[in-house]
Amino acid sequence: MSIPATKSEYLELVGRETARMSYPGSMSRGEYPIVKKGTKQKLEDFFAKEFPMSAAWTDAANIANAYEKWHAERSNEISAAIESCVWKPNVSQCVAAKFLNTFMHQLMKYEASRPLWKELHLPLDSRVFASLKKERCAALADVQAYFWQSPYQIPYEAHLKVQAALRKLLDELNERPQAEFKFASRIELNLLWL
Repeated sequence: MSIPATKSEYLELVGRETARMSYPGSMSRGEYPIVKKGTKQKLEDFFAKEFPMSAAWTDAANIANAYEKWHAERSNEISAAIESCVWKPNVSQCVAAKFLNTFMHQLMKYEASRPLWKELHLPLDSRVFASLKKERCAALADVQAYFWQSPYQIPYEAHLKVQAALRKLLDELNERPQAEFKFASRIELNLLWL
């Protein structure tokens, strides 16, 4: 493709490139893949042509004010787009949330979307759940039972409860008297299980 001349062409390329960079390949590999072959291309096409990239680009501050609603709407759209690619279709919205969360994390390299940084969800996977199982923080008490399940088989409502608990965990960590820095986004919690 040539260098884009219009904003629409540019945002389509941003969507496509970000989708490629954010696709967690482990979801379609291994003994028990979560999604079928062809999912990566289907997601790339979705993010390039159907995702509201223009809004995430020009209206990020307003989206941030209602991020949870926006996230649910996008997760539903992605779920519908990939439903035939998910091995267990009844959990496609939680799988879609993982794809959306990794996409949004990668999108932060573009300044126009950075007002969303504080609202981003942490992409949940088995490594994250294994680490959270070990944490004995008050913020996580109500969601500990989810960490013993697959993050791709919990209902979307459980995903939201975990994300709300992670936001409380940020507050808990930021209130530590010895803390020399503050966490601003749930995405930063990735540092806890490197």
